[in-house]
Amino acid sequence: MTVRMTKAERDDLVRLVKQREKVAKSAAEQRSAIMLADFEREISAVHTFDKNEVWRAAMEAGVEAAKKANEAIVAEADRLGIPPEFRPSLHWAWRSQGENAYRERRAELRKVATAEIAAMEKTARVQIEARSIEAQTEIIANGLDSEAAIAFLEKLPPIESMMPMLDPMMIQKKLAEKARESGRGLQLVP
Repeated sequence: MTVRMTKAERDDLVRLVKQREKVAKSAAEQRSAIMLADFEREISAVHTFDKNEVWRAAMEAGVEAAKKANEAIVAEADRLGIPPEFRPSLHWAWRSQGENAYRERRAELRKVATAEIAAMEKTARVQIEARSIEAQTEIIANGLDSEAAIAFLEKLPPIESMMPMLDPMMIQKKLAEKARESGRGLQLVP
């Protein structure tokens, strides 16, 4: 014989599950903020060559190579009779941020990261809500006595049956049908 929960126990458990759902959603929101802050810190990081032995050696080698190259450029400019103020020169410098030194690039990266983090948070929120409703359903089901109530609970459709996965071939067929209906024909872009 299975022991059933009392109505008061079920009510307390459902209330607790809902509170845990709320806290988990807040935690997901907080996690999104932390992830975005970490991303901002990473794309804004300045990597100086003097903080790393390998980078320092590379910098020194680069400076020396640029110096030798400029000596060759000066010698050739002298041979060609190019005045000093018009001579070409080679400049070599350490880029401490790479592409992230450009505001536009950081904005582009930030936009993508924000969208990715929002999608991750939305997925987490759906999972939190799904687990909450599963727990609430199980708790409430424990107190159902009538066959009608149990049968009703069992026939509630899962979301997957209401929103099946997309079939790319079906999407292509719908697009082709719309194109035929509009008289434009299907225009494929390579």
